[in-house]
Amino acid sequence: MKTISLPFKCLLLLCTLSVISVTMTVRATVKKTTDSAKITKVKDNKKYIYLTFDDGPLQGSEYVNKIILAEKIKISVFLVGEHVLIDREMDNYYNHYEQNPYIDEYNHSFSHANNKYDEFYSNTGKAVADFKKNERLLKLSYKIARLPARNMWRIDGRRRDDIESGSKTADSLLHIGYKVVGWDIEWQHNGVDAIPVQSVNEIYKEIITKIKNNQTFTPNNIVVLLHDEMFQKEWEEGELKQLIDKLRRKKNFVFEQLRFYPQ
Repeated sequence: MKTISLPFKCLLLLCTLSVISVTMTVRATVKKTTDSAKITKVKDNKKYIYLTFDDGPLQGSEYVNKIILAEKIKISVFLVGEHVLIDREMDNYYNHYEQNPYIDEYNHSFSHANNKYDEFYSNTGKAVADFKKNERLLKLSYKIARLPARNMWRIDGRRRDDIESGSKTADSLLHIGYKVVGWDIEWQHNGVDAIPVQSVNEIYKEIITKIKNNQTFTPNNIVVLLHDEMFQKEWEEGELKQLIDKLRRKKNFVFEQLRFYPQ
């Protein structure tokens, strides 16, 4: 029987160790690549939700402000300057919004068209002047507007109109540097008592369905329209908190402000 020399034994051991090391490295690389792919997949699966509140300040703005401070989520409010001037209470609500770090304030016109929309939009110059007046009065930081009673979009070279009336005003606002933003879904409310029409579960399901089926202006982004007067309850028991809680359970949902739209 031949005897294997000591140097050869050492060489054989080194080769074996090298094979084991390479195998472990390959396995680690495969695992790292797989984990990285999983992280990328989760990141790409994010859905951005923009809660937007129109017509404030109004009765209800106080509770919206409290809810957002407590929940610490980002929202957007479209303000009407004429409402700020109504009385000290409305001015206080406006100041609460100003001081809330989670709230962005945008332009919803000064007069809200005095609720005479066709007449308002028939004079494009006066309509644009109304928005400019609101911008000056409220010292708005961002050129983002929503037209009263119109679901119109002018953003990133894309446009959409719900009806013809107001289209020229939207074009003119775009021309002076504004983004005009509509909405993908509305949480409707009763015009008499301001109570929400859809239940929390109903509006939640509508939101999920729309974003799942790509029924939004921009895929993976959904703009929700709400109104301040809908939420006149303490935040612990209000419908808005209930909706926020349900949406938060969707781990891939991110609350964002409209100045970052779209993601």
